Amino acid sequence: MERPPGLDRPRSATSAKRASVDHDGERPVRVFVVGEVRLYCEGLAHLLSAQPTVQVVGIAAPTQESMQQIATTDPDVVLIDSITARRGDTVRLISATSSKSHVIAFAVREEEAEVLACAEAGVAGYIACDASSAELAGILCSAGSGELACSPRLAAILFQRVASLTHERSRPQLPLLTPREQEILGLIDSGLMNREIASALSIELSTVKNHVHHILEKLGVTRRAAAAAKVRKLGH
Repeated sequence: MERPPGLDRPRSATSAKRASVDHDGERPVRVFVVGEVRLYCEGLAHLLSAQPTVQVVGIAAPTQESMQQIATTDPDVVLIDSITARRGDTVRLISATSSKSHVIAFAVREEEAEVLACAEAGVAGYIACDASSAELAGILCSAGSGELACSPRLAAILFQRVASLTHERSRPQLPLLTPREQEILGLIDSGLMNREIASALSIELSTVKNHVHHILEKLGVTRRAAAAAKVRKLGH
């Protein structure tokens, strides 16, 4: 496994001691860095190596070979760049390779789409683009202890998404209507009669009547106006 310059140098007795125990008498969190840009990962590794609470055990590109390296080093945390994390396949491979390793995405923009993409991929924490080295070390230690690791802003985005999903699940659901039935129901709600709907959609009157019959049957009502009213009541 190739290491960043400086990590292969002989360590002093003091540095060797720090690699096994941090200033609080606890083992430092063991981190493996994965990313597309080698120079960026090496710089990050050097930055982390200066932290007494962190021990960098390797860096690699997101390849099948790196999965083997992660399995061999068995890190507490795998630090992965946000672009790779959003693709999802690498996160899943890491989780399958080393089930005890927590995957953390770094350089994440505090935007809902990016945060949610990382969450859906299965990452256990996030490090924002503007995080300091001290914040980075703190988040890695939290992740190594099995805690959700992210800034307050990123946590707020996740909680908002959870609340939104809860609201969607509790919202009354319509019976399954086809796209055409939904379209016709919208025209019914606009006040159009069957013949007018047929003309607007360029379909046969008999076809409209069949759709209306299915709509009423699915919604459990007997009148067109009642169907539209029921949909409005459910908030759709």
